[in-house]
Amino acid sequence: MFLLKIYTYCEQYSGTTALIVRKEFTDLKDSTMRDFERYFNVKIGADKDYYLPNTSKIMFRHAAEIEVLKNINLGIAGIEQAEEFETDEQFQFIRDRLRQQNGADIRPLCVIANANGHNWVWKYWFNNPPSEEYHGITATTFDNEINLPKDFIADLRRMETEAPNHYKQYVLNSFEETDQDDYVFTWVELNEAKKNIYGLREGYGLRISGFDVARYGEDKCADVTIQQNGALNWQVAHKEQWQKKDGDYTIGRIQSIVNTVHSEFNIVDEDGLGGPMLDVINAKIDDPNKKYKGFRNPSISYEKNKFYGNRRTEAIFKLKDMITKGWLSGLDDELCEELMTLKFVYQTDGRRILVSKEVMRAEGIKSPNLADALLMAVSLIGEINYKQVNQYSYSQPQYSKDTNLFELIGIK
Repeated sequence: MFLLKIYTYCEQYSGTTALIVRKEFTDLKDSTMRDFERYFNVKIGADKDYYLPNTSKIMFRHAAEIEVLKNINLGIAGIEQAEEFETDEQFQFIRDRLRQQNGADIRPLCVIANANGHNWVWKYWFNNPPSEEYHGITATTFDNEINLPKDFIADLRRMETEAPNHYKQYVLNSFEETDQDDYVFTWVELNEAKKNIYGLREGYGLRISGFDVARYGEDKCADVTIQQNGALNWQVAHKEQWQKKDGDYTIGRIQSIVNTVHSEFNIVDEDGLGGPMLDVINAKIDDPNKKYKGFRNPSISYEKNKFYGNRRTEAIFKLKDMITKGWLSGLDDELCEELMTLKFVYQTDGRRILVSKEVMRAEGIKSPNLADALLMAVSLIGEINYKQVNQYSYSQPQYSKDTNLFELIGIK
């Protein structure tokens, strides 16, 4: 149906340029393109383009190739197995190019996907009221039972007891069922946290900025600044990202952000490229109390921490504790989407440890730069002295004179 819709549209409107996208080249070549050739009894060219007799063209591309299509005008497009894309970045990229004047009144963007929790497909098509703009249809595997082998259907029914999570997600097409056991955050708790609103109470206003420095070409540097609005309540007050800039630019940008948002405490990812940048920044600061902190992620011995295997894991579960207790406000969709990608595993000693960025990248998940910047900022809560007797000079309204209530209630 997906391929037929695009083919018939191109037949109807001559001269149409169409695009069909799959995340991985192997899947595109061995599945999507092969199905197209079999269904329509045609051959796709070596350039992965198929031309109809009426001069319409259907292009087949994988995710890494679509960046070169910035100047193209499309009449119709399709994303197959859209759940393979962790974010809506490619969807929005293609959407911006549906502008071809081909005589049609509508330029569709067709998406076919398996259910995959509350991802971007669910957000646009099924978490909104029905509309002409986002028209979604769901189906279970059993809806197509008449066209499937009987032994395959019998095996699916056994799967209900043998692999219930897989059965609910891939057979019943349930958006509610994903492998949530090893994710740090659930969609429900993050969605609830987005509703939190806290005003700035008198005597508060301290700000902490966390900076995640990109290690790879496609990653982004990120800042998240949090502000203390009350004894326990904090707010995401500022966030921004940048990429493909040299070290000097990043050093300057970090200092510019600090001066703009007036953050009193700052912490920079010290592992990798961030270490030399931190040294350059701190070399210009005479007051030891104003020097930026460095965030390193070494393994933590079991004797020092019986719950978490490294500092990054410790910080993210500190953040989770704040979120589940309703102490953090200012979360937006972008931050929540990154937080939703964070997973952990159990070590043999029973402690939790976050799945590394390197493993996430190998699985095709984009680097959670904003999430890391946020957890770094949160890591300083409880490590700084909140009393005015420190005699620091703060740019924000003076914060609490109370002792550190986080420490009193068990968050260290």
